[in-house]
Amino acid sequence: MTFSFFIECEDCGKEYRIRYGLGNNYPQSASFQCDNCSKNIEIGFEKFKGNTIINGAKRIEVDDSKYSKVTVQNLHPEIPTHSDAKNNPYYFQTTNVFQNAFRNNLDKEKFKKEQQKLSTFNGKWIKIEKALRILSTKGEIKLREVSGLNFREFVNLFNEWLWIFISGKLEDDYDKICDEYNSVDLTEAKQFIKNDEKIYKRIYELCNTYMKESHQFQSTILYQKFGWEITNDMTANVNWDEICTVYGDLYEIVGDLFIIPTMINNLKNGRNYDEFQSDGFTLAKYIQIDKANRAKNFENNENMAFLTDSYFSWLRNGTHHKNSFFNTETNEIELGTSKGGTVQKKILLTEYVKRTNELFFVGLVLSSLALSMNK
Repeated sequence: MTFSFFIECEDCGKEYRIRYGLGNNYPQSASFQCDNCSKNIEIGFEKFKGNTIINGAKRIEVDDSKYSKVTVQNLHPEIPTHSDAKNNPYYFQTTNVFQNAFRNNLDKEKFKKEQQKLSTFNGKWIKIEKALRILSTKGEIKLREVSGLNFREFVNLFNEWLWIFISGKLEDDYDKICDEYNSVDLTEAKQFIKNDEKIYKRIYELCNTYMKESHQFQSTILYQKFGWEITNDMTANVNWDEICTVYGDLYEIVGDLFIIPTMINNLKNGRNYDEFQSDGFTLAKYIQIDKANRAKNFENNENMAFLTDSYFSWLRNGTHHKNSFFNTETNEIELGTSKGGTVQKKILLTEYVKRTNELFFVGLVLSSLALSMNK
């Protein structure tokens, strides 16, 4: 369903005819920057059949004589928009989805089922958030007292929620690391994780960091789930200012969680969980090394190498240190990636959204393993 209405930028008065394609998730929103003054304008809905959210602009009425002269702005919260069609009054983003489904012989019912499943992700987070917050701050006893869940029940609930996000093409990678996890004796490693008082806090921080802005990362999810190509001419209708630090925040947490595949890989290579190939190097020293080097231990393990596919120090540095600028003309994020931000690198906005989703996926998988080690 596509809604059409008129708005006026609150800073410069430029008028737009919004063509908003309704998504499946709530709350939902889509953003764009005014062509005239770069004001960020957000359109969305908090709930199904709820009132329209309009930030950065106001709704107006336009008479018939001006109807065809007003700039069209196509928006969709869950599907990327082709850049050359963003102002096309006859363009529908859903057409691209149906064309992809047809080209890939995707069963229509399977596609609808996946859409419906994904629409429950935000709602299920509400119960997960409460339980995980209690667990991370008050412990397992309070978890049961306040939420009515014992630890094992919570882990099952967490994994059900996780599966909504990873079902599809990501399942293969999940199975790979689970095979590695189940192939070694983790008895001592599990005790190490149980003694880590911060592990639940890291898991909560990971999930909360992403979920606070999850509606901004929906535009590439379906493409990632089905393995469809996200082309360079696509852009995401998101507010860059609100998501620019999310990747870097996730990068820091995932770097801490890399201790789990590191211990697995040590065991896989016939050493103790805390024994590295370099003499004298310990877990205590591993924890102290720079986050950029945390994956060196397992990057050559073919079943765990995917964990590093979207783990980029340059992207973390360029966005986390505010050395970034979103160019609305090219839909590229321009980054200063070196010390002092002197080395410039560019990445498409859709690529940033995609990589953030992939990094969250890695964090979810490692969080699931960490929770399993505490059972």
